[in-house]
Amino acid sequence: MEFENLEKKINRLDKDIEALRRVKRYLSNKDEINEISDVLNKERQIYADEFYLGDGKAYIECIAIIEELIDKELGKEEQIELLDKIKEIYGRKSPKINKKSYGVNAWLKFLDVECEWIENTNSDWAKLIIKEVTPRSHN
Repeated sequence: MEFENLEKKINRLDKDIEALRRVKRYLSNKDEINEISDVLNKERQIYADEFYLGDGKAYIECIAIIEELIDKELGKEEQIELLDKIKEIYGRKSPKINKKSYGVNAWLKFLDVECEWIENTNSDWAKLIIKEVTPRSHN
């Protein structure tokens, strides 16, 4: 994936920032810790800006694909194919950096897609029906 290394850097920075936040309670050099934390936050923001840079174009591509699937019943294979297409278009595994969920449901929520999950008694994989896409006007 195009942004996989960037995603890892941001997650590493998030862990470092959180560690500094925790350690600040126990150490006396709070000003120095705050300075380091500020530097890490600025670095994180630069990476996050790059991470989300192409989202507008990717959103339009994904919605075009998803609109063709409205009211169709998608089984396991179709869901995996849709997820792979979305990840490929966005160039990353997860819709949001700070979230650990990266399945088809997480992506559909991120894209403002209303869907319905139907329990499948013959399988442990629920069927998916895409009901509606709420277009974004701010991308």
